[in-house]
Amino acid sequence: MKKLASVIAIAALIATLSGLALAQSSGNFSGSYYEAACAINTASVTAGGTQTFTGGVCTNNASDGTCEILNTGVKTSSGSGVTLLIQPSGVTGLYTDTKVSNTITTSTAEIGIQVCVTVDGSAKYVEGGDANGCAIYDERLQQVSQNFLAGVATVANCSSTAGSTDNTCFLDFLQATLSAHSYNFIAQVPNGYHNVRATWSIVNASASGGGTVGACLGPGNVLVTQTKVFNNSGAILSY
Repeated sequence: MKKLASVIAIAALIATLSGLALAQSSGNFSGSYYEAACAINTASVTAGGTQTFTGGVCTNNASDGTCEILNTGVKTSSGSGVTLLIQPSGVTGLYTDTKVSNTITTSTAEIGIQVCVTVDGSAKYVEGGDANGCAIYDERLQQVSQNFLAGVATVANCSSTAGSTDNTCFLDFLQATLSAHSYNFIAQVPNGYHNVRATWSIVNASASGGGTVGACLGPGNVLVTQTKVFNNSGAILSY
């Protein structure tokens, strides 16, 4: 009977300790969700317009040109190895239009969307992105060149005004795409209250020779989860 009682007591202790371990590893959770969706404006494309996106999100637009998608506080627990897993996800839209003519031989369009994460106002604790806590979610470089439209213009009624895209013989290549992206940032932070901020912005936007560009982001979400780092000798984070 004593042996049976000892076994039951040990089993109860193991169950209690397992419950404590599970509770300690569950961590805190925070996040944001925005419904504003990018949509390709097919009517604009049909009409030859340059703005092919509607919708998207840009809240609390900052002076640095970024669009804020999360600004929240997270209180981390005590203990070693406390890490925040920060996951911004969203649908990105890129628009590039390159147009060459008998007066323009090469047209270029480039644009990208970048997502950045900071903790307590800096990227000091943030791993997984560049030195500024940023990652490129989508980018496109598009270029069209031609060497035959000048010849076409000699037999067609085309304007020959230098640099003009009106009443010329031309070739137009347009792309408008939507795609979903997600990326994991990690931040190993000390115990206490921390501010987590995520933003997106347009980067590397340029156009030449009659090219035009545009971009948007939405819908999407940002999740922040508190977790613990395993004791893995090959990991970049440690206890």
